[in-house]
Amino acid sequence: MKGNYYENFIFESEKNIENQIGKPPAKISADNSCYTDYSFAKQRISYVLQNYVEDLDKILVTFDNKWLLSNGKKYWFTNYNDLLRNLRSILLEKKIKTYYIDNQYCYLWNEIGLQSFLKKEKVKQNDDFPAIQFFEANRIISDTCSFLVLGNKNTINKLNNNNAINVFVAGIEQVMRNSDDIELYIKILRDSNKEKNEKLFPIIYTPSSKNSDIIFVFDNMRSNVMNLTPQRTSLACVHCGRCNRVCPVLRNVGEKAYDNVFSGPIANVLLPHLETIEDYKFISYACTLCGNCEKVCPVSLPLRDMIIENRRYFLEKGHLSFSEKKNAKKMRKFLLSRKKMNKMSFVKNIKFKRLTSKNLRRHRKFPLFEEYSFNQQYIKNVKEKNK
Repeated sequence: MKGNYYENFIFESEKNIENQIGKPPAKISADNSCYTDYSFAKQRISYVLQNYVEDLDKILVTFDNKWLLSNGKKYWFTNYNDLLRNLRSILLEKKIKTYYIDNQYCYLWNEIGLQSFLKKEKVKQNDDFPAIQFFEANRIISDTCSFLVLGNKNTINKLNNNNAINVFVAGIEQVMRNSDDIELYIKILRDSNKEKNEKLFPIIYTPSSKNSDIIFVFDNMRSNVMNLTPQRTSLACVHCGRCNRVCPVLRNVGEKAYDNVFSGPIANVLLPHLETIEDYKFISYACTLCGNCEKVCPVSLPLRDMIIENRRYFLEKGHLSFSEKKNAKKMRKFLLSRKKMNKMSFVKNIKFKRLTSKNLRRHRKFPLFEEYSFNQQYIKNVKEKNK
């Protein structure tokens, strides 16, 4: 499988660029004016969510200890394959033939492949008379063992359907300590994508064994990210999609190139650790570090720092080939030398062409150096001012 995702990434990039020939370039906006009167709230929710990630192990233990049999059944899974195997057992045991999925566009359903799994098990969708219903527990409140469900008015009727089994699904990072910050969290979500989230209908639901409620909480390699101190903050992402809309790389390659439920800047951080580093390390290098994503992020994630940390991690842990390491060291030495950087542009172009692999140059045009370095331009401007 090595290299498949990279080739796909390059192919989609070239195809998207060809489609844009003759069209005006898309406007990349990093406007965050919707927080003009809400900057404090943004800082507050950023602190809260990132603090929850840091204390995630303690919060999960609290949730586990406070869960009672009267709340229904609770299952923990290390990956979605285990989750689906357990779900298959429930479908067979209860002889379930119909289902309902709330918020079908939720990324969790795509991550675990829920709809394709149900189709394979010959369970048909029936929104009117389902035997089993699936809801995303957008946030689990550990102190009260209740769930935040983001749906619509119809969701309330579905939750009160005593004739169906309610299955709630959440990743381990979707746990909060208490409900004090729920209102602020909803406000941030609405502001982050007004067209999509303006009609969000937040519901705090306390599960019950009487309603045949089940909660599936799964890890699916998120603990890998938790073990990396700088990168673990990425789990505070609220998946609003704002960073995707301003990312110049995603605009050129398209979401299909990532071949994953995660795409864009957050994928540059997460995917190498959620999937395999060998298959996905290249996307951490695809980022241009322009910073547009950080400007619009509603929870102020330091995405550029985390992507740079990924690159350092790959180098230190031996995920780069000998030639890649050697060239990286040579490039670093060259870039840190003022004398070498002040050489004529054609000399620098030849030098960097030798340092980059043929495979890289085969897929993209190598950027050329300017005639004068920043240092030379600065000295030139100072002299002109002093004349």
